[in-house]
Amino acid sequence: SQSQCRSRIVAWVKSSDMLKLARRTLLYMPKAGYRQQIYHSSCPATSYRSHFCKDVKCDSSGNIGRAVTVSGWLQSIRRAGDDLYFATFRDSSGHIQAKFTTQEAIDAIASLSSEAVVQLQGIVELKPIDRASKDASTVELAVTSATLLNACQTRLPFLPYQRQELPNEEVRLKHRPLDLRRPSLQRALALRSQAAHAARTYLLDRAGFLEVETPTLFKRTPGGAAEFLVPTQQPNRYYALVQSPQQYKQMLMVAGVDRYMQFARCYRDEGGRVDRQPEFTQLDLEMAFVSQQDVQSLTENLVSAIWTECGFGSPTFDIMTYQQAMDQYGSDKPDRRFAMKLKDITHCFADVSWDVLRTSSKHQSIIAFKADQCNTFFTRKAQDSLIEHAKGLGATGLLIASVDDGGTLKAGFSKHLSTSTQKSIVQAMNAQPGDVLVLATGNRDTAQSLLGKIRVHLAAKLQNAGLLKVDPNQFDFFWVQDFPMFESHELHEGRLQACHHPFTAPHFDDMHLLEQDPLKVRAQHYDLVLNGVELGGGSIRIHDPSFQEYILRDILQEDVTVFEQLLEPLRMGAPPHGGIALGFDRLLLMMLQREGATSLRDVIAFPKSFAGKEWMSQAPTDVSDEDLAFYHLQRLQPQ
Repeated sequence: SQSQCRSRIVAWVKSSDMLKLARRTLLYMPKAGYRQQIYHSSCPATSYRSHFCKDVKCDSSGNIGRAVTVSGWLQSIRRAGDDLYFATFRDSSGHIQAKFTTQEAIDAIASLSSEAVVQLQGIVELKPIDRASKDASTVELAVTSATLLNACQTRLPFLPYQRQELPNEEVRLKHRPLDLRRPSLQRALALRSQAAHAARTYLLDRAGFLEVETPTLFKRTPGGAAEFLVPTQQPNRYYALVQSPQQYKQMLMVAGVDRYMQFARCYRDEGGRVDRQPEFTQLDLEMAFVSQQDVQSLTENLVSAIWTECGFGSPTFDIMTYQQAMDQYGSDKPDRRFAMKLKDITHCFADVSWDVLRTSSKHQSIIAFKADQCNTFFTRKAQDSLIEHAKGLGATGLLIASVDDGGTLKAGFSKHLSTSTQKSIVQAMNAQPGDVLVLATGNRDTAQSLLGKIRVHLAAKLQNAGLLKVDPNQFDFFWVQDFPMFESHELHEGRLQACHHPFTAPHFDDMHLLEQDPLKVRAQHYDLVLNGVELGGGSIRIHDPSFQEYILRDILQEDVTVFEQLLEPLRMGAPPHGGIALGFDRLLLMMLQREGATSLRDVIAFPKSFAGKEWMSQAPTDVSDEDLAFYHLQRLQPQ
């Protein structure tokens, strides 16, 4: 066990002078559940320091009276008397209190501004009882020598340790190196490193994976997200930055790499969203000779290893089908931590003649969800706001009704419904007085999708109003599977497109539907969802080259020559294979949400802004006409 190994190493250290080697060994043996920075578990001494602040602060019994050297930043300085100054001193592991009593040390730091880089030498002392009670640490550093390593400008755009009134995100991204000194971002970087370490440890040491790097320069491929094109010095010849290593990792399966993994950089030229970045990292896996259940089981073990190592406990996993998710929540990545489930109540309106709610058409459905005991929230202003939000989502209208004490509906449209119809609706929704019903009409799929978005939007509003409680410490992991394989093409009427990508294998039981009714074919695709966020998705791939050509040419009507770089390897004997890609940035965001992280920019060292701008360099930027000519490009005049 780790504890036994640790004890043996400590005993060995006491009987030898190989302290540095032992420290390196202990460095990569984090304790179970240890959530602080891995690389701070022991201090590798350098020419500038003998200890980290954390080592001085935490190991009080062993350090009292010891001479130590620390290097870092002066966070704040306080004068307590002519011959007594205190300073909060910080490095990447934490902070300590430094005490200055000698005139030489006082002269060295008295005129320095916050965030100056200094080296302190001194003796570790116990704090007096009256001061020790005000701080978690019982020790302080009595400084004997202070050396300025680098001064800091007196007027910083902001101070990284200030908790209130941080400047807007644009300012912080423009000064990102300073912003990264904030404890929350230091924590995010450390947790990111720890999670990556845990993933590699499980995959490489326990699950037999091989880490292989694949190219980021590829070719333009049809479908999917918009890609970044990369011009070359050859006229009319372009690369595209990969959306994912999908085709390369399938080629590795043909190459005999039984289990592949990498932390892959991916690129998509998409609009801004809190959970999207133009460049991002995914934990990419592919395996030969596996079924869907094999991939899901291994992924659960991987996520459990990461979650446990990072101190969040061992999660459990559930499964639901795509159709169940849409019927109950109106989303293929629902947040199940709160109720407000959707119900089809079309049957309740069989005798209604009002045009808006008439259900005589077989394509007309009425879907609803219930918000418990929140009628006081739904003022006229709140109702109008929700209806406007629905219109912004493309809805022609939304109906809202509260349940009164008599078990009937209180709403403007209730005059078009008989009392018995109103009560049948209330009964079908299992509603009580004080509850609110939100209804949408139209095509069943459209109404479900609309209410799925309204449900999430309304839940956030109710949370802010204190009318809905969602446990921030709950991690609800579950699989969504049995997705549709095809959908109607967004741009070309009469054509189909793959719901995910064209290399996904169809469900075994639906093969006969490929020619008869392809829109009913289910794919061997699966998404891992956590608290309303898609953590990752994968599938079993098509490994038969003839069948892959059939899907591309006959079903999707694509030019198969565009995919020849994949089809050719498949003809060389491809094993059955499948895999998954986990959004590593999203995974970190979900871990840190309860600590205040709100977007991917809180878990990436140097992210782009919401609009895709890199504020430190102002990229993307213009280039000269000479540069454009070198790449055989011409400047377009703004329209």
